[in-house]
Amino acid sequence: MKIFKNREEAGKLLAELLKSYNFDEKNTFILAIPRGGVPVAKEVSKILNIPFSLVITKKLAPLAEPEAAFGAIAPSGIYYIDENLMRYMGVDEEELKTIKEKATTEVKRRVEKYLQNKEPDIKGKNVIIIDDGIATGYTAMVAGMYAKSKGAKKIYLAVPVCPVDSIGRAKKVFDEVICLYPVETPFFAVGSYYQDFHQLSDEEMFRIING
Repeated sequence: MKIFKNREEAGKLLAELLKSYNFDEKNTFILAIPRGGVPVAKEVSKILNIPFSLVITKKLAPLAEPEAAFGAIAPSGIYYIDENLMRYMGVDEEELKTIKEKATTEVKRRVEKYLQNKEPDIKGKNVIIIDDGIATGYTAMVAGMYAKSKGAKKIYLAVPVCPVDSIGRAKKVFDEVICLYPVETPFFAVGSYYQDFHQLSDEEMFRIING
């Protein structure tokens, strides 16, 4: 099994892979999914000399099981839902409405806290969405849908590690999915591919962004 030392090392390795794409620095923008995607994106940004900011999303999950996501939502209200999974989890339309309202409130709070309500202008640019890895891919997909709705020219997903079956799902949204280490496994957890996968605090994230 491939193990990354930490998110910074994963970012450096991902940047080496992305070099071959010859992205135009002036017409490309990186959007990191916080918090885990920020250290990865910071390294890619430094190495490729491409500016980066954040894209705020929130998973959609049953009220009784906040860790069991069946979709995700973005600041503009754009959302992606796996309806079969949602029904399997027993979520009806009434509960979905409550889940979306709560998630939208949290997204708005994070946009204010993380971006001071100033979302980056990405119109006409190639946008690279970066996270420390994807499992289901719902968060990344809604981030891509959001970037497209803001006028992005082309959208790319770039991650250090992901399950192979999530690549196909993400390709429904992205022009290209770039995964450094695709994995064939029915049991996937991003953290198992990192030696250091600690939960970043807001303070640590801001230090990385401003460092």
